[in-house]
Amino acid sequence: MRVVKIDHATEQTPSPSIGLEQLQLEHPLVVVIWRDAFFDFDQADPEDVRPDYLVHTVGFLLSDGPTFVSLAQEVLPDGDGYRAVTHIPVSIVHRIVPLQPGSEGSLTG
Repeated sequence: MRVVKIDHATEQTPSPSIGLEQLQLEHPLVVVIWRDAFFDFDQADPEDVRPDYLVHTVGFLLSDGPTFVSLAQEVLPDGDGYRAVTHIPVSIVHRIVPLQPGSEGSLTG
């Protein structure tokens, strides 16, 4: 096991006085609304299906390509990449909503 000491006296976070509107994001922050796939244990009738099940995923938009929309939950410093990347097939994406600081857009389709 490796023990890492955290020095609480070191300033590692940006000043709280910096607002969201001042951040320069390399990748836009978005909400992707998409139709989830699902599994039924016992479906008695072909017409007995769940209605649209729209999932909302928030993240940094890495790619809006021909096959997948890719979102990262975390952008690592110093160009080290990303964490928790979700790849959503474009064919099931209902809507992509940009999140801009100070905006009050509607997320309903």
